[in-house]
Amino acid sequence: MNCRGSKTRQRIVRDYEVQPKAHIKLLANQQKYSDAGAIIEDEYYIFSAKHKTDGKKEFIQCGMGAAKDFLELIHHKGLPLFNPLISEPHVNNRKEYDNRRSGNLQSENWNETAKQLYHAIMWLIILWDAKPDTPLFDFKDDVIKYKTCEPYESKIKRVNTTIKNGGKGKTLTEMINGYRADNNIRDEICSFDILKNKIHNMKDQQGKTIESYF
Repeated sequence: MNCRGSKTRQRIVRDYEVQPKAHIKLLANQQKYSDAGAIIEDEYYIFSAKHKTDGKKEFIQCGMGAAKDFLELIHHKGLPLFNPLISEPHVNNRKEYDNRRSGNLQSENWNETAKQLYHAIMWLIILWDAKPDTPLFDFKDDVIKYKTCEPYESKIKRVNTTIKNGGKGKTLTEMINGYRADNNIRDEICSFDILKNKIHNMKDQQGKTIESYF
């Protein structure tokens, strides 16, 4: 959805229910096109937009300038940055946009399995350029909603199956490793040992051991 210019963003917020869905740090050599009209090379936001009259759903992808404008217009403090890279803390005097956590969820009361599942889903969103109208965003929202609880086996299985079906034979770890040459990746953001162990102890409907794609 075109969101170039402050007046356009004001009109969008007037006509649509706008919600931030993800705040992501780009990997090296990645670029995204902003709906505000520029090329994004650092951080970006994804917003969902539901028309207040007909319920039509769209999405907005934009850099930090337009994103901060949207956040102010909808009175939202912003989402923590999911940053899979080792980098210097981002200095920002505005608390609502403070990204110093850089994707590290240890300061929050997360269940350890849920944390790894969240990281896995966010990696898939980055690597597959997933949009808010795809199941990955529903999986993400569900994990966040119950972040203090141990995820049900079915929730781990569905993400594992998603990787199997979309990864062209590669595990998530193998896909991430393909980016290590150009990126200083944070090890704790791509550790899926808990998920792998849990998958190895699960059975499919025929009673067979499930292969881990984490």
